[in-house]
Amino acid sequence: MTFSQQTKAEILKSFKINRNCCCDTFVYTVLKATGSLELTIRGIALSVSSENLDFLRVLSDAAYHSAGVRANIQSENTSARGAVIYRAMFDKRLLKKFPLAYRDEEGFVRINNRILLENMSDCCNRAFVQALFVSCGSLVVPDGGELTDDLPAGRYHMEFVLQSQEFAQFALNMLQERGFNFRITTRKNNHVLYIKESEQIADMLVFMNAMSAKLQLENVIIQRNLRNVANRQSNCISANIDKSIAASAKQVESIRLLQNSGKLSQLSKQLQEIASLRLANPDATMAELATMSGVTKSGVAHRLDKLVSLARQLEEGEN
Repeated sequence: MTFSQQTKAEILKSFKINRNCCCDTFVYTVLKATGSLELTIRGIALSVSSENLDFLRVLSDAAYHSAGVRANIQSENTSARGAVIYRAMFDKRLLKKFPLAYRDEEGFVRINNRILLENMSDCCNRAFVQALFVSCGSLVVPDGGELTDDLPAGRYHMEFVLQSQEFAQFALNMLQERGFNFRITTRKNNHVLYIKESEQIADMLVFMNAMSAKLQLENVIIQRNLRNVANRQSNCISANIDKSIAASAKQVESIRLLQNSGKLSQLSKQLQEIASLRLANPDATMAELATMSGVTKSGVAHRLDKLVSLARQLEEGEN
């Protein structure tokens, strides 16, 4: 089970069908987000398809609590991944409670584009977002869920995929009013609301009553931060080692140049001693050379720099 699926399961388990207003909001939001209108021999029907059977069962219970209408849930076919797809079919009585469609003067069925969600209370705002996520939402967490082909690995990403532009804009406004910095884009004729900030996703999980998912997300964030710190320290150490090796190689090269030219024997005793020590210990650090020579670390560095400078002057003079 992916992290997204785990989160949906937790939300569905926590959703309590004991408030009429929240059931109304939940059912209406699901139907508006992913519902389909169908013409049957008995007239107009509403259907919702999903791989998540528990979601459809909760939707059916909420619809019964809200409008006295239960869904007829049946397995329909399988998806491209081989997962079973279920369909919940509601008869036209649900349209009396939720007027998602109507017949015009000529008898044609028309979609009602008006969004009947005004002045929602705090509990209904939560039910609205919960319905969005379990019906058309997904969540990708690095090391905590499967990554889809169109999302870069290692990214945090929560999104809602909606067909209706009007409903997508309504959802975007509602989420932004609650302080969630969702953005909107289009993908394959759908309108996608998304956020990528891990802190915002954590706040969304709290808002949807998915506390276990929020704790898992925090563990992932902490682990990634620790790994990032360790990687930075490792990179810094590696860079320092590389720098030290390069400097040592340059010092040895300079000393050998002075030695071959006969200039080294003309230098002070202190420079000759540190040159001999470096040649004998090409891999030693400045601190180790300081211990061996009894000179301070800065003193060792100064003398080696002097040798490198003299070798450079010698090369320039020869050129």
